[in-house]
Amino acid sequence: MDIINLLVAVQTGIWADIITSFESFVFNYAWAIILLTVIIKLVLSPFDFLNKKVSRDNAKMQAVVAPQLQKLQKQYANDRAKLNQKTAELYKSNNFNMMGSCLTMLGYLAITLIIFISLFTALNGMSAYKIEEQYLELKQTYETTIGTTEEKQDAVLLKYDEIKNDFIWVQNVWVADNFWTPAILTFDKYIVAVGNSVKTDINTENVSYKDMLQVDKDAFEATYNDVMQVLVDQRDQPNGYLITAVFAVVSSFFAQYLMQRKLTSKSTNKNDTTAKTQASTNKIMLIILPIIMGVFTLFYNAVFGLYIVAGQLVSLITFPIIDKLLDKYYAKKDRERDEKIKLDYSRK
Repeated sequence: MDIINLLVAVQTGIWADIITSFESFVFNYAWAIILLTVIIKLVLSPFDFLNKKVSRDNAKMQAVVAPQLQKLQKQYANDRAKLNQKTAELYKSNNFNMMGSCLTMLGYLAITLIIFISLFTALNGMSAYKIEEQYLELKQTYETTIGTTEEKQDAVLLKYDEIKNDFIWVQNVWVADNFWTPAILTFDKYIVAVGNSVKTDINTENVSYKDMLQVDKDAFEATYNDVMQVLVDQRDQPNGYLITAVFAVVSSFFAQYLMQRKLTSKSTNKNDTTAKTQASTNKIMLIILPIIMGVFTLFYNAVFGLYIVAGQLVSLITFPIIDKLLDKYYAKKDRERDEKIKLDYSRK
């Protein structure tokens, strides 16, 4: 561990530890988050299987009880309490536990949301840490290089090319993948990125930028500009080209579309009120979810965008596999049911 890692405020948290461990193996944070995402999705695949099974069971059950449910809705149209009671009895008579199904789906949703939110928070913290760490390393290089200003700047260029966290089309994975955010941050954008608690030097403690005297703020900014000016002149360009956002939106759309199409195909009664409501909700989610994924990838660090894209791509790959396994499972259940019917009939 070098002096920078010893003296810069150390990033903490289980996700930071895991991601850093992966990076030490693949030597790139983008590939580290992609590998971590694949592992997370594989670990959660049994829960994904169970969630899809419950969803398909619900769709099949809705198709079975739809005619009787319509009768109940007409019969008890003015008595909501009685309708709920009779609906519950109908599901119970068909050996369907609505509460258990809801709990299963809510449990899976809770797990994915916890991972999503906690990882989002961790990567935002790591982003601030890594952006500040990079500047402090460049500042140290600038100040410890003996020679002219030009020689100091050449040393900064070499150091930047050595330590920058890029990935294919993205210049800095800790900055958003869009064309309006520069790869080399201006001082104002740097302060926004690292937050109010900053280091002005490797050997100093973190201080509140808002509480600094104006003369100290001016000195901090002047030093930053001295160090980074050569990068602005020779390495500045758009940090990305919205590629992560496009992948996130498209992959999210297709993942939702495939799942909804499969569930819709299991429902045979298109006139059922519940089915119509569900279909309307699905159409809304088919639009809203991709937009949400696009927003996250447009305005937050690219490494989190890569997490979203990798997760959606893994889902698209595993969906047909899980779907095929479910088809085999239900085919087996159907064979067992048919054999039981034949056996019972032969005994009569």
